Formats: sequence, C-alpha cells, structure tokens
Amino acid sequence: MSKFEALSDKALSLVGQAGDSLRHAIPDSAEKWLQTGVALGAARTGTKLAGGFLRRNPAILAASVIGAGLVWVAAREYKKRKESGAVEGSARRIEPTRAPARKRTTRRGAASNAQD
Repeated sequence: MSKFEALSDKALSLVGQAGDSLRHAIPDSAEKWLQTGVALGAARTGTKLAGGFLRRNPAILAASVIGAGLVWVAAREYKKRKESGAVEGSARRIEPTRAPARKRTTRRGAASNAQD
C-alpha cells in the first residue's frame, strides 16, 4: 500500500467521522425540516415541468380531465347502488307457454274495397 492510498483512506475515514458527528449534532427537528424542504422543492419542480408539458400538449390534459370525470361518475353510481341495498335472493325461470292466437280484426278501408 502506497503512502497516497494510505492518505486517501485516512481522509475518507475522517470525512465519514465528520459526517457522523454532524448527523448526531443536528437535532431531529432540523432533519425533518430539511426533508420537508426537499419534498417541497421536488413538488415545485415537478409542478413546473408538468405545467409546461401540459401547456404544450392540451389534448393530454383534456383526456385526463375526461377520464377523471368518468371515474368520478362510476364511483358515484357504485355508491348509489350500494346504498340502495339491492335485494339478494334466488330466482327461477318460468318458461313461456303458447297462448291461443287471437283473432285480429282489421278495418277495411275504401282502398281495399276498390280492389275487390
């Protein structure tokens, strides 16, 4: 092992120790604030990118709105059906029977009398 590698290993271990000591020195609330800030920054960046993309492609926005509306309507109908309390039971099929044919009366007009 050369002197250069030994120095780099020592430097890495010192940096690791410094990071650990900083991590222990920062209160938990500061770490939470840092995580919250990172999350807000990511949300802002994502919103800006999505807004620019949707401004250039309005058809995608329209399709998304229509899809969300259809999902909302379907969920509302499902909820209504569930609340109405459909009756659960059993059914059996009754086969139709042939009824005697009825005698139909037709009204003969002047046009049919003229043909006779």
